[in-house]
Amino acid sequence: MIAARVLVPGIALAIAGCAGMHESPDFERHSASQLSVPYERDDVVYFDVKLSPTYPDGDAAAEQKRMEWLQAWLDFKGLCPNGYEIVERRKFRFEELNAGRYDLRYEVACTPGAANS
Repeated sequence: MIAARVLVPGIALAIAGCAGMHESPDFERHSASQLSVPYERDDVVYFDVKLSPTYPDGDAAAEQKRMEWLQAWLDFKGLCPNGYEIVERRKFRFEELNAGRYDLRYEVACTPGAANS
């Protein structure tokens, strides 16, 4: 009986926490994109995204949202404090490793910092 008094509220809190997670702005970013540093290159980072009916290719508002996600990833990882340039935006090639089944890859180059005086 005592276990039920503790267990039931605990389960209710866990369910409420999961429901709230989906309303987080970071949930979309984490589920639809990733930022990675390639092993074979040190001049770019990869920003990979999934397309969806909510964020289709060729839609200006969707592209703006993807750029917000990119900036959030860069801020979170402490990369590109002086800005960045998108070197290439393309669809994934069939021969590339794509375990996350992303649709687009952006190659992003960080803007170099100002020289020390």
